[in-house]
Amino acid sequence: MEKLDTEACHVVSGKLGGAPVISSGDYDMYQLVSILRSCRMMVSSRYHGIVTCMPSLVASAGVTMDERIRNLMHERGHSDLLLTVDDPDLEEKLVIILGKLNTESERIREGIGQTVARNLKVMARMGVFFEEHLQKCYPDFPIRKGLQGWEDYLPPLSPNLKKLLENYSRD
Repeated sequence: MEKLDTEACHVVSGKLGGAPVISSGDYDMYQLVSILRSCRMMVSSRYHGIVTCMPSLVASAGVTMDERIRNLMHERGHSDLLLTVDDPDLEEKLVIILGKLNTESERIREGIGQTVARNLKVMARMGVFFEEHLQKCYPDFPIRKGLQGWEDYLPPLSPNLKKLLENYSRD
């Protein structure tokens, strides 16, 4: 996916009989996002690859070398979908996880949807905190008056994200 991974991807592709390699060297970020969000499932060692496909509820697992993917999988309730790069049984565990992504995709999508909905609200809260901080530091700076909904602290949401919030928000 990332240009620096292209050579390794071609090696793996050759072992898989010529599976396509999709690289940032060949596609721009908008095309890559579109491709990722069209997947049915994915396994990645790239944090942003996993996060990018979450709004489309792509069943995903992570191979981690640091805390970002580990924390994300724990937050989603998917510790069982976490592998470490230095695991001596990586291959066997990966096969098991691929099976889970296939057979437990609804459970996985539920956790992903809840996590995306929850994090949209967390981002909105950051907007509230920023506005309060701005008001304290610059009392003359004009800000909106009256009660604001949490949604007012986010940019306009796509129809997909609005539907995701309807289906997965837990107030």
